[in-house]
Amino acid sequence: MSFATREFFIFLPVVLLVYHVLHTRSQKFRFLLVASWFFYMWWNPWLIGIILFTTVVDYATGLLIEAATTAARRRAWLCLSLASNLGFLAIFKYSNFLLENSLALAHAAHWPAPDWTFTIVLPIGISFHTFQGMSYTIEVYRRQIRAVRSFADFALFIGFFPQLVAGPIVRASEFLPQMVTPPRVRSQDIEDGLHWFVVGLFKKVFIADQLAQFVATVFAHPELYDAVTHRWAVLAYAAQIYCDFSGYSDMAVGCAKWFGFNLPRNFNLPYLATSIADFWRRWHITLSAWLRDYLYIPLGGSRRGAWRTYFNLLVTMTLCGLWHGAHWNYVLWGAYNGALVAGHRAYDRALRGRLWAERLRGSTAFTVGATAGTLLLVLTGLVMMRSQSWLGCWMVQQSLIGWNAAGAGMRWVPVGVPALVGLVAAGHALGALGARTYRLLDLPPAVRAATYATAVVLLVVFGPWSSNTFIYFQF
Repeated sequence: MSFATREFFIFLPVVLLVYHVLHTRSQKFRFLLVASWFFYMWWNPWLIGIILFTTVVDYATGLLIEAATTAARRRAWLCLSLASNLGFLAIFKYSNFLLENSLALAHAAHWPAPDWTFTIVLPIGISFHTFQGMSYTIEVYRRQIRAVRSFADFALFIGFFPQLVAGPIVRASEFLPQMVTPPRVRSQDIEDGLHWFVVGLFKKVFIADQLAQFVATVFAHPELYDAVTHRWAVLAYAAQIYCDFSGYSDMAVGCAKWFGFNLPRNFNLPYLATSIADFWRRWHITLSAWLRDYLYIPLGGSRRGAWRTYFNLLVTMTLCGLWHGAHWNYVLWGAYNGALVAGHRAYDRALRGRLWAERLRGSTAFTVGATAGTLLLVLTGLVMMRSQSWLGCWMVQQSLIGWNAAGAGMRWVPVGVPALVGLVAAGHALGALGARTYRLLDLPPAVRAATYATAVVLLVVFGPWSSNTFIYFQF
């Protein structure tokens, strides 16, 4: 069940009504758990077994880690949790990738090998709820939190439906303290929830879904289009993936507020980043923080010298790319970002403390140039992610950087594409102003009401009932 569907707009009011009618903490949370499992089973009822199994394993290993009397036993139980989560992730997400590449290697070496594959249905949200489960057992192992005694409480932490299938990735230390008592929903929570849900739905239906067909058509056959169309397709994809994913995150935040829970924000105007490192502090913030705390730092972080730091950054970002998808273009995209982050770190360390460099980097002209340069680097990476062939990727990259300025194909840029891309740019520009008077939540009630009403009308006109699947569902 997706947020932007008729079924969800029936499901959500019913769940909210029953949840708030129930009185006790136990009744509320157990009902919400059952509703969350029903939400997850909507796609494929049989896949509930996966989330149940990993939930049971992580719940049990959390208790066993806390009760263990030796360091060796604590590590052993932690390894069981990690192996369970990563094992399911590997089986469902990477089996075909490994098999296809093994067969290709065998055929290239002229070894006898059967030419076959098999189909595995990728469970929705497996990349997200497995990371949540691992963060819990790691935090228990590090003694940062106590193990949860109630299985229902822990299962709700893993399966809470607003963020179950596409994040944000919530840590136990963020969510579980909110469950000590049934969260009280204030009028401000209702208002804020409405704001974030409408904004997120608007991003998804009015912007991301309207750009999807143009992006898909151009990237499917880039050889048919000229350089100008290629560039607009890249900009449109940047707007599409941002509005699609941040739209889901906004709706998740809004939904959670109606149940009295606060989820972390996942995006902070990423296309205004002034460096690639700054971009990853603004884009998919909860994943970046997860990789930093549970992968980069355990690898040694920046504690073992410059070259080991660069290696750790490269490994972390390459695995980030592989997390996004079991294809070589995702691996390349991750390695590309790792190299950029490592290069930025070297550049930053070389100039730090130099008076002339600090003055230059503090100027408006440098900030504008750094933002434009970072955006170009990000767009280059997005082409790697979105392209369906290496030849098509190279063709679009040439157009993006101006090597293929004339182009050989036709020009096809629907009038709505620049308008929607401009709308995303305007949203970032208003956010960059920083003044409270430009924040929608701080505008007069009448202005906000008119804005929400306009957004709802546009959503109805453009048909939220036929919304495309969220992009990050495939990750």
